[in-house]
Amino acid sequence: MRLGERVQRVRLFVLTGILCMLVIAAAPKALVTVEADGSSVVMITVIADGQEWEWVSSQETAGGILEEAGVTLQGKDYVSPKLHTKAVQGMRIRVTRVTEKIVTQREPIRFKTIVKFDPRGTAERTVIQEGKPGTKEIKYLATYEDGVKTRCKTLNAQVVEKPVHEVVTVSPRTRATSLASRAGSHIRCLEMIATAYAPFACGGSRSGRAACGMKAGKGIVAVDPRVITLGTQLYVEGYGYCLAGDVGSAIKGSRIDLGFDTYREAIRFGRHAVKVYILD
Repeated sequence: MRLGERVQRVRLFVLTGILCMLVIAAAPKALVTVEADGSSVVMITVIADGQEWEWVSSQETAGGILEEAGVTLQGKDYVSPKLHTKAVQGMRIRVTRVTEKIVTQREPIRFKTIVKFDPRGTAERTVIQEGKPGTKEIKYLATYEDGVKTRCKTLNAQVVEKPVHEVVTVSPRTRATSLASRAGSHIRCLEMIATAYAPFACGGSRSGRAACGMKAGKGIVAVDPRVITLGTQLYVEGYGYCLAGDVGSAIKGSRIDLGFDTYREAIRFGRHAVKVYILD
């Protein structure tokens, strides 16, 4: 055989080998056959309990490989991919440990502020009873995945100590700015047309008593019960704190009739557009 033919054959052999290696590298991951004994094995990566290692196995599923590797599942542990997934070369099997723990903690209960109107009071704001937060005990079921809390479910809650509500009285001397800063979101405002009355004049009753039974006069106003419920505590700009305690045949819709102690005061007030703050 000539030297040129030998060189050509060697080149062909080398090219054939390189081509086979490229085909193997480009082929999809699948079971790799070990020619020695004819069995099929795969090399996979197992990730569990904070460790990662390589494992060679002839098992056909992810579950079989984990069992062979001595990795057991407990409770709500789960595996990715699923246990019945067919094993392929290069597969990564991750085991997530799931634990649950009941957690008990205490949380404060906010107290409410109860506002009472004192039409004869001289102080802007008087605290009758100090407020004190309550306490409630809540039990949660916390779920952890590999030591990290992923969700929390409330099991039950019970009041350990009831809150003591704050009770305050306010008088007509209280300013609207003071009202807004103290009551905050507990107030809603209505734009209304205000007129005035005296106990025995300007529409006042002959008995001098309001519909609620209280003595008519400063601090008692007439409203439409369909708009403002009788007994509601109000603040009227330019008038002060008052109580919705009376009604009137002409007081309908967005009308309010403000009580005064004397006929002269009622006439002097006249008729105005006012802002009426409704206390919850």
